[in-house]
Amino acid sequence: MNKPMLFALVVLLLTACETQPVRREEYIAQHPEWDQEMVQLIKVGMIAKGMTREQVRAAWGRHCYTCQGTKSGSWGESLEFITQVVFFDTNGRVTRWEHK
Repeated sequence: MNKPMLFALVVLLLTACETQPVRREEYIAQHPEWDQEMVQLIKVGMIAKGMTREQVRAAWGRHCYTCQGTKSGSWGESLEFITQVVFFDTNGRVTRWEHK
């Protein structure tokens, strides 16, 4: 096997090692101040009204930076994910979410 192919294989294997539950647990470990109810939701990949932007990222991962549903204004901000758009108030808390 040539070196570029071997390198690509190693990179693929290393990036595939991080699963969603591992990422979620890392976020939770970094935030002992988070409410236990929110932590339980994050662990199973769910969101709720009142969550912060960082809690949503812990539960669902990164939002789409170039999608049309990712916007901000005087009302707050919306972040588009794969199947949902999440709306935050001006304090950065989830107010609602809806299918795209």
